[in-house]
Order: sequence, then C-alpha cells, then structure tokens
Amino acid sequence: MPFFLYICRMRETLSDIALYHEYKATTDTNSLLSERTWEDLNLDDFFLFADHTSSCVGRQYLYDVLHYNRTSEVAGQEKMLDSLSADTVLRRDIQNELKKLNHVDACSIASLFSATHPVCSRSFYLLLRVLQFIPALSLGLLYVTSSVGFLWLMLAGLLVNLVLHYRKKTEMQAYLFSVPQLLNLLKQSEKLTKRPLCLSINKEITEVLSDLMPLRKRLASFRLSIRLESDLAFMVYLFTELFNMFFLTEAISASRAFFLLQGKQQKLELVFRFFGLIDVLCSVSELRSKLPYYSLPESCPEEISFQVEDIYHPLIENCVSNAITLHGKSALITGSNMSGKTSFIRSIGVNLLSAGALHTCFAHHFCSSPDLKLASAIHMEDSLMEGKSFFLQEVQTVKEMIDLSREGNHLFLLDELFKGTNTIERIAIAKAVLSALVVQRNLVFISTHDIELASLLKAEYDLYHFCESVEDGVLSFDYKLKSGPVTERNAIRILDICGYPQEVIQEAYGVVGRICGF
Repeated sequence: MPFFLYICRMRETLSDIALYHEYKATTDTNSLLSERTWEDLNLDDFFLFADHTSSCVGRQYLYDVLHYNRTSEVAGQEKMLDSLSADTVLRRDIQNELKKLNHVDACSIASLFSATHPVCSRSFYLLLRVLQFIPALSLGLLYVTSSVGFLWLMLAGLLVNLVLHYRKKTEMQAYLFSVPQLLNLLKQSEKLTKRPLCLSINKEITEVLSDLMPLRKRLASFRLSIRLESDLAFMVYLFTELFNMFFLTEAISASRAFFLLQGKQQKLELVFRFFGLIDVLCSVSELRSKLPYYSLPESCPEEISFQVEDIYHPLIENCVSNAITLHGKSALITGSNMSGKTSFIRSIGVNLLSAGALHTCFAHHFCSSPDLKLASAIHMEDSLMEGKSFFLQEVQTVKEMIDLSREGNHLFLLDELFKGTNTIERIAIAKAVLSALVVQRNLVFISTHDIELASLLKAEYDLYHFCESVEDGVLSFDYKLKSGPVTERNAIRILDICGYPQEVIQEAYGVVGRICGF
C-alpha cells in the first residue's frame, strides 16, 4: 500500500488510538510532551512511520510512549530486541498472536481503566438474587394451590424483573465492545507468558493474571450474553431474552462482573502494558530492519554536551545527513529559506524523542545528556478560534520555555524568534531570551535570518549556517551544516533569477549599500 494511502487510512483511527494516552495523560503528567512540540515535529506522521505494531493495544502503547520526555521501557529490553531481530520467524510467530487484538474494538479496552463502573451495593445484589426466584416460585405455588394471589405475585415479579433486566442491559451497552476485547487480552497475554522471551519482560505478570482469573471467568459469561444479543438468530435471541428476564441471569452476571472489575483497573493496565510493550518491541525490531542505518543513544562524556554524526530525518526522502558536536555551548544556525535550517533542528528533536521512546536513533552516532527533555517553538500561527495573534502565541510559548529553563536539562528548539515584530526589538528580545534559556545545563538550537545575533551571542552559542549557491542562473542547495556564520547574501540574486524587474533589483542593492555603508 502506498505510504500516503496508509497515512489517510490511519488518520481516520488516530482518535481511537489516542484513547489510552488521553487516560494516561490525566494520571501521569510527569515529563509529558507539550501539544506544541508534538505539532512542531509532525509527530502524528512520525508515529505512522514508526508504527509496525500488530495490535490496537500495541499502537495505543506506542502512541502514548511517544508523548513523554523520558526513557521508556523499550530501553531496558535491548536483549529481547536483539533476539527478535536475529530470529524473524520467532518475531512473526509472536506477531501472529498479537494480531488477535488487531480489531478496532480493542481500542475501547482503555476506557475500562478510568471509567466509574456501575457497581451495585451488596444489598441490591442480594435483592437481585431473591427476585430471580420469585416468578418461578410463584408459578410453582400457583400450580400447587391454585391461589390467584400467587398469580398476581408472579406477574408483579415478572414486571419488576423486566424493569431491572432492561435497566442493567442499558448499562451494559457501554461495554459491548470493551469487555469481549478485555477477555481476549487476558487470554492472549496468558499465551504470551508461555514464551520465556516474552515472560522475561515482567516475570510478575503471571501472578497478576492469576489474580484476575475470577474476573476472567465472570467476563466469559458476560461476553456470552453480548454475543447472544448480537450474533445469533432472532429466535434464539428471543428465547435468551425471556430466560434472562425471567431469572435475571444477565443482570446478576453483569453486576458480579462489575463488582469484580472495580478496583482491578491497575492490574488490568499492567496486563495491557505487558501486551503493548511486547508489540512495540516487535515493531521497533521491524522498524530497525527497514532503516538505512541507526544507532543506540549514548550518554555524552563530560567534555561534550551534545554530539551527532550522520543524523537524518526519517520522514524526509533521501535526506542529507549532518553532524554537530557541542562543547558546553548551544547552536545558532543562520541561512536562507529552504536551505535546511528548520529541517535540521526538527531532525534533532525527532531523534531525541526516538532515543527515549524507541531506544533508536536515525544517525551513526547520537549522544546527549541523560533524560534531556524536549520543548519547541517552531511552527507558530494566528489562532482565530482563541483570538490570539501570531506574536502573542509566540510570546506565551517562549515564556513557558523560560519557566522550564529553571528546571534545567532541557533541549529547546526555536525557529525565527519573534518575526512578528519590528527588527530592532526582535533582535533585542531574541538576544535576551536566548541568553536566558542556556542556564542550568540547557541546550538551545535556534535557526534565524538575523545574522546580527551571531555577534551578540558568540560567547554562549557556537555559530553554524546553511547556504545556497547560484551558478549560471540556477539556485541549488547542498543542505550541509557548516561552521561559522553565513557570509553571503543571495536573496536579491534569487529575485533576479525569478524575473523581478531590474529597477526593483537595482534599488534593493542600493538600499543594502546604504544600510551597510558601502
């Protein structure tokens, strides 16, 4: 399937895939990646690129892992990744088991972790157990005594049971998809524990699954009633409905299942994450096999704060690789539009995120400070819905970065700071902000057209640039990062190539001469 068709198909289900992360983001806010950074780095597209999972559970786990600024559980499973990469037959066998939860209904399992389930009181449960025998007992006594009173008692019992049956049935509709898939998850997870390689991830998972066995048995009957409701022929369905209504079997079974489910969410999530991690490990193994090259992230030696060799952006076709080494300073990158500045800093961000989430870097060598956290301000635009201008959006985002800088150990990615204001104030504010951000072992990668910043920040920033060449009226880019500030001005030459009137070109050159004093 062409990649663009794959993206279109998957985008229709991203809201389903995000369900687990939406729950997780409310309970685990530590090191959560901001929505701004997610959008700046086009991480929806990166997720689709990196996703080689076999189940909806695995995709939800992967989507959640990519939303955090920290080292994931994948990093501690390099031995398993080696085994999966070396034995592709084993990997396919495991993936075939994982595919048992590849139905979109499996995405709804995550709703069971946070929902307040309709648990009835013990007294009400006992009342249900009594009421289930009233119609049958009344019918028996009516047959023995022929008393009209028992007929009325039977009819009253049937009416009460009818109301209770459909009341409970309404509650069950919300679990029509999640409960059968949860049962499937428990069964498939138990199968995976039979494989020593999978069990090595979490040896305590067998005890968790054992503790959940009573719930699993109760869910089996819960699932049966759902299947009868939706799959079997009408006559069987009608008979089943009458039986369930008469004896309240479905209501009692559901009440017992809800009672057992309450308080088990944490253990259920452990099983969910066990299954999801196995799927993601298979996915990472397959991803690595398709890359031109990759490396494992490393911690930098004391004299180096950041270093990459032959880094590339995995979403850019035929991407030109680059290298950079920082010794305690940050990086200020100048150059013209389309020269590769923004793509390079996005490559840095995607690689840092992938290093933590997938323990995989798109480079021959990648080293950084441990647990370096990522924040960015790259793609800013006006928000009509929120009534915020481009400049105000940027001011608020950069203020959040300054607040984060006090925590230390952050990597800030910025592109064309404060371009929504006048030149003098833009340069002044940018210099002040960029100096403020580099405290507390923070690193900054900033791309800019303002070459004046190079001289103002040379004590705190190493200077780099991208450039273009114009030969025989042809504009070309090599997309290679070079040391030092940009030394050429080609913007007016590009206008000339594009056919601007000569009077415009000559006047532009004249203005440059007057401003620069030559």
